[in-house]
Amino acid sequence: MPAAKGPTVREAALAARVAELEAELRERDDFLAIAAHELRNPMTPISARLELLLARARDMSGAMPGGLVQGLELLEGLVNAYLRRATTLLEVARASSGKLSLQTAEVDVSALIRQVAANLLPLAESAGCQLRLTVEDGVNARCDPMAVEQILENLLSNAIRFGPGRPVEVSLASDGELARLSVRDEGIGISDRDQELIFERFHRSHRAEPNGGFGVGLWVTRQLVRAMRGEISVWSRRGAGSAFTVRLPLRPDGAEHAD
Repeated sequence: MPAAKGPTVREAALAARVAELEAELRERDDFLAIAAHELRNPMTPISARLELLLARARDMSGAMPGGLVQGLELLEGLVNAYLRRATTLLEVARASSGKLSLQTAEVDVSALIRQVAANLLPLAESAGCQLRLTVEDGVNARCDPMAVEQILENLLSNAIRFGPGRPVEVSLASDGELARLSVRDEGIGISDRDQELIFERFHRSHRAEPNGGFGVGLWVTRQLVRAMRGEISVWSRRGAGSAFTVRLPLRPDGAEHAD
């Protein structure tokens, strides 16, 4: 019986190059995680200070120069947008390097969904969108509250951005085993081609604005959903809006790390 042939010189060189590239990618993702962390952290106390100043300005609105409150509100929106992007970049780097981890706890998902929707109400109002909530009371789950918050923020902000002037519906229900979160808009919809690619990293659909973001929001959303052993799906029709549905187990087993 002939002896098994070992890898050729070319194959060995190719394998070495692949290993080298994989190491470079890991180093890049580690660098991005550190950079995003360092970019985000200094903005946290700035955001807190700005929130305090804005609260005081609103209390003294009658004695404040005209436009000051509106200017602080605009600045607050810009700071929050910066923080969201830095957070997104951080989560992308963590997910890419396999370091996306969750801090699970017993969470009142019903209350959390209502709070996130309330936080995004000013954004909806500025876009002329009416938020319609249908949230079942008493839906509790073992999950990461920050992950659930980011999932809804991503889906809801997208719905508002692509369906200005039209209502957006957020619903939450449970069958005792799964929590079903749905965000539906009546915007421009998503093409069949984009529906197949929309959860891919760095994919930006044809409906996206030139400066709409990194094209990673839905990819991060799916990573977070999968980390909690859930599923996400989309239904859409051009000109008739879109509906994103997230299904999360209420009691996942060992759901601490992403796949």
